Amino acid sequence: MAKKLKKNDDQLADAVRMSSQEIWQAGLAAFAKAQEEEGKFFSMQLFEERVLRALSSIGVPTRQEIDALHQRIDELTKQVAALSGKPAVKKAAKEEKPAAKKTPAKKPAAKKATR
Repeated sequence: MAKKLKKNDDQLADAVRMSSQEIWQAGLAAFAKAQEEEGKFFSMQLFEERVLRALSSIGVPTRQEIDALHQRIDELTKQVAALSGKPAVKKAAKEEKPAAKKTPAKKPAAKKATR
């Protein structure tokens, strides 16, 4: 009986040891993956900051600046409409559909004169 208990205890200890080792390895793999992804994220963030700085240096407005200008244009449009007594046109630029581009008719290629 004592041998059976000893054998069961050893098997249980081995199973626990194997399970804990698998859990440890899975944790290490997850940690390594997280570090790799963090490195990629940091690189991408650094790249975006450099691009934004370069665009800013040549005078390209940011999305926020453009949105602020749109808002200001809408406010001024309302003020002009109020002063002129005409109803304000709401965001006409965004609602207008671009006209279909007409492609010029292709002219037949001129034949080369043969001698």
